[in-house]
Amino acid sequence: MEKIKKTVPAAEEDQVSRKLLVWLNTYPELPVDLIRFEFLPADTSAMAMSTIQAAYIVRKYITGGYVAEYQFKIIYRVKPGNSNDKRLKADELLNALGDWAASETPPDIGDGRRVIRIEPTTRSSLFAVYENGDEDHQILMKMNY
Repeated sequence: MEKIKKTVPAAEEDQVSRKLLVWLNTYPELPVDLIRFEFLPADTSAMAMSTIQAAYIVRKYITGGYVAEYQFKIIYRVKPGNSNDKRLKADELLNALGDWAASETPPDIGDGRRVIRIEPTTRSSLFAVYENGDEDHQILMKMNY
């Protein structure tokens, strides 16, 4: 029997999303003006952070505290045409961002919460191809706090 995962309060998840997004936008090698939240415009290079599922509690303590897991992905939209180099560069950039996130001082996510770790759970790969030539590459990540 699978245990039902208890999600964190919505207001907490919203604050965590906001703080994480601000922190990800400090990545020094960002190839776009900013990483957006859950939105990618067509016909232009863009990046977005998207939550994969609701943040959920993975460990509860007697004191009332808990460890939660927040799963997210970073999507990079490019228009590579016939260039394998541009495709590979999109994946290389996302992998580098994942490595940076895992090795940097984690973000302050507020209200007595402390990030334990951020790590990629996959390496970057092609996620979607569109008729207009846009391609979305993504890296899946998780943050425990």
